[in-house]
Amino acid sequence: MNDDHDLDWYRAQWNELVDVLAVEDSDAVVSEVRRLRKQAEALSVQREVLVEAGVENPEKALRMIENMADQLEELYAERDHPDLPVKPEEETNGTSG
Repeated sequence: MNDDHDLDWYRAQWNELVDVLAVEDSDAVVSEVRRLRKQAEALSVQREVLVEAGVENPEKALRMIENMADQLEELYAERDHPDLPVKPEEETNGTSG
């Protein structure tokens, strides 16, 4: 804490904090800060899990999840309709040779 600031500075900071947190009283500020701290801790744990999985950013994780969901959808469609012919991936993408 910086002792160079006067009471007006601290009041201004408090008012800005109340505005940023969109709360109306001091009790709500404390509970909102605690909620945000808990959320930040959870995000930190999730980030560690992603890094351990070799995923550096959330966008890459989302792409991986979307790809897995697409693959599962295709597998379920094949399972539900075994009578339909299954084409190799190269043929469905038009890259066969």
